[in-house]
Amino acid sequence: MLTLRLHSNGPINLERCNQPLTELDVDRTATRNGTVYRAARIAGVPVIIQASNSTDAEVTFVITAAEKSPLPDNDTITAALRRKFSLDLDLPGFYRFVENIPELAGLPQKQYGLRPVLKDSLLEALWQAVMDQQVNATFASALKRSLLEKYGRCYQFDGQALWLMPAPEELASLDLHALHPLKFSRNRSSYIIGLARTFMNEPQWEALHGSDDEIVRHLCELRGVGPWTAEYAAMVGLGLVDTLPAADIGLLNVVQKVYGLADRPIELNMRAIGESWSPWRGLVTFYLWHKYETEE
Repeated sequence: MLTLRLHSNGPINLERCNQPLTELDVDRTATRNGTVYRAARIAGVPVIIQASNSTDAEVTFVITAAEKSPLPDNDTITAALRRKFSLDLDLPGFYRFVENIPELAGLPQKQYGLRPVLKDSLLEALWQAVMDQQVNATFASALKRSLLEKYGRCYQFDGQALWLMPAPEELASLDLHALHPLKFSRNRSSYIIGLARTFMNEPQWEALHGSDDEIVRHLCELRGVGPWTAEYAAMVGLGLVDTLPAADIGLLNVVQKVYGLADRPIELNMRAIGESWSPWRGLVTFYLWHKYETEE
């Protein structure tokens, strides 16, 4: 077991970070007495993370091996935690930026300390985005739950049931239509398994470089990945803060309300509005999603 106290760049509110936007419904209940619990992989090793606020800008982490493998070294764990919990994100700079946009002024106050909790990998983010494609939230949640129960791992820890997404090799070995019995369409099944095979064969996909827009274009080269999937996965898998999933219905709905528009904007209008949000388009989106989920 390893205990670390890590400072963040500005405020962090773990309770707020665990609000209903969490894509896996099983994560929403994995909290107790101010502590957030997660199963995760660090350098390929399954671990249990216990995270709690020490101050409004410091988190105490307790890391325990989920299986018999030894924990990675301290530097590797520290880097993984800083990435996963977005501790180096310049939240004070973001707050100063949005206060200069009249429609967004005041947005930070109700979501103060909100930071994205990233997926363990870009591949996991892409899988979850594919499961969200063109279905309602209830059905997408059922797909994720069925995938976890069939191919994921569940760890019982401190009274919590903590789920870990399947490892790439587990899904890469399946027939392309193996997920069909879990109510995955043939295309969705082949996309998820195909992505696992691509990332197993070409691990450089996890280390993309370039501007946020260039990375999104690169991701769109993958089978089953369109602009929305790429933009969303880049946000929650790579921690990019200037991607804009402009076709997202939830975003369009909240922008209509926040900007006082007579009609819900279309994607083209959304991209025009989002120009004034750069270089923080992704983080503005993230905050507006939370506003839509928690304040409506």
